[in-house]
Parts: sequence; structure tokens; C-alpha cells
Amino acid sequence: MTGRKPAIYLDYNATAPLRPEALAAVNAALAAPHNASSVHSYGRAAHKMIEDARQQVAALVNCPPAQVIFNSGATEGNNTVLKYFAKERILVSAIEHPSVLEAAPASEKIPVDKHGIVDLDALETLLKKNKTALVSVMMVNNETGVIQPVDKISALAKKHGALFHCDAVQAAGKISIDMSPGHIDFLTLSAHKIGGPQGAGALCLGICGITPTLLDGGGQEKKARPGTQNTAAIAGFGAAAATATRDLPPTATHTTKLRDRLENTLCKINKSIVIHSKKAARVPNTTLFSLPGASSETLLMAFDLEGLCLSNGSACASGSVKPSHVLKAMNAESAGTIRVSTGWASTENDIDQFLAAFEKIAARMNRKTVNA
Repeated sequence: MTGRKPAIYLDYNATAPLRPEALAAVNAALAAPHNASSVHSYGRAAHKMIEDARQQVAALVNCPPAQVIFNSGATEGNNTVLKYFAKERILVSAIEHPSVLEAAPASEKIPVDKHGIVDLDALETLLKKNKTALVSVMMVNNETGVIQPVDKISALAKKHGALFHCDAVQAAGKISIDMSPGHIDFLTLSAHKIGGPQGAGALCLGICGITPTLLDGGGQEKKARPGTQNTAAIAGFGAAAATATRDLPPTATHTTKLRDRLENTLCKINKSIVIHSKKAARVPNTTLFSLPGASSETLLMAFDLEGLCLSNGSACASGSVKPSHVLKAMNAESAGTIRVSTGWASTENDIDQFLAAFEKIAARMNRKTVNA
């Protein structure tokens, strides 16, 4: 809108702003007809860009570059893995992203506790019940920011002869990821969650020896993911991965400071606020809170009018505001829920502006309640 100040962006879990390093890599790749399947000089240059990116993404999760398969994003990666095991028994956590839940509609759900952490006893009971081919649990929840005990979950899966798939989209760039111990068989990533371009992602393979495929036709990605590679997006993905790996410690320290200040001040402004999963281990950039008596949709509209970009949770429902299946699984309050997620370009001023807007919105709501 003409004359309106630039919006303050606090929705990094939906998509992170493009990092300058990623933009430079994308522009360099778009400067010429770079098709890695061609044998001429432009094709060879594209091939190098992709292989450089493969090494950068591999370093992000500590796995051999040869075990990184580029694709269009984590939704494709999740579908590739889950549909490969569709005829066998699959267990998935009740709080998974829709790209896991809907890719395996017949899967059995692993419950979580009130903090949003997978119930390990319930998981083992399920594993003992029948032979299981695959267990799928995300490393970090996209709504609450809760970090799952993936080492323990994987150990239980392996103990009972199952493979382990982990959607690590919300973990990348926020906490360290290490595939080297071999506890993760399939791991999915998405470029735009770490400041890379949309339209690129990766399926990283462990040591199980299985390469799930979803598409047929063409020899790209060693036939694991055929189709002309998106050279520009992949190059940007690599640049974002390299930067996220390098900047992980200072970014984590910075976002932790922002989150703690945000949550402490929110609770002072309105003592009825519920910070979800506050007592659980969380990534430092995410706060999911509920304001009892409020509507998520009304709050989002009010914040938008104040120039703040937020969400009420998952950004996978085409902009709709729906009750959270994550909070339902936790038996938690879901009305009036807002998610604040920060990242590499977030500032103290962003939090100042959010808190000032919230105080104004909360005061307005209180006046309406009193006058009702």
C-alpha cells in the first residue's frame, strides 16, 4: 500500500527472507542458460554449481554429499519417503506436518504429551504390537518449536526393526543436525526455511541402503529424482546452507535473547497468556502463545493493520486460519493463538514494534469486553 511503512516480518517458520548470499548465487545461475544435463560449457558450469551446493547442504546435516538428493522441497521429500512405504505399516507422530500426515493417510499416530513431545512409552507399545516398516517424527515442530528426542525415537525404531524418517525443515539453521551416527535413515530439508529460494529442497539418505523414488523419467540426481534440476534454486540453497551453518551459534544466541524478552514482556502485559510448550526444549526462534477469549483470525488482522506479519501456526493451508491439530494433540488451548518466529535478519526493533502493537490490541480488546 502506498505510503505504508515496510511490514515487520516475524513469520520465519513459514518462509525466511532470502539471504544476500543466496540471492547472489541465484542471480549468477540465472545469468546464463545453465542446464546441468547439457555437455557444453554452460552445462558443465551448472553441474559445478549443483555439486558445490550438494557439498554445502551435506555439511549442514553432516552426511556424505553423495547421499544428498535435490528436489523441489520437503513436501516432495516427505511424499517420496512415505509413499515408498505405503503398503507397509507406518507410524507417524500426531503433530507431523500435513505433507507427512496426508502422504500416509493409513498411518498409525504416535501420541504426544501436554508439552508436545512424543510419548516414548506409547511409541514402544505401538512398535511391539505389529511389525513396522517406518517411523516418521519431525525433528522440530513448526508450530511450537519443540525439539523431539530423535535419537531415542530412532533407537526404539531400530530396536524393533523399523527405519526412521525425520522431517528436519524447522531444525535446519536453528540447531545442529548430525546424520553421521546413522540414526536417521531419511531426512528432508527445504531451502526457503533457511533463507534460500523457494522451489528447492533435499532428501538426505542415511546408511540403510534404500533410495526411495517418487518420479520416473530422466537420469538426473542419479535417477533418484528425475527432471531438469532447478540450478538457480539449488545454487541458492547451497549458499543459504553454507551461511546458516557458519552463523548458527550467533544466530541462536541472538534469537534466544529476542524470544526470552518477547515472552517475558507478553506475560507482563497480559497475565492470562499461555506460552505453549514453554517448559519443553525448543528452538530459540519460536513462540506460540494463546490469548484466551480472543480469535486467531481477529488477532492476525489486527497485527496486519499494525504492519506486522505473523501467523497462527502452520503456513501450509493456503492462508486459512484453522484450529491447530498440533495443539489438539497436546490437549491445549487453541483459540486466540499466534506464532512469532524470528531469524537471521530479525532485530530488537522488530520485537519492540510487536510488543507495542500487542499492548495496543490487548487494551482495545479489554475495552470492548468491559463495555460489552
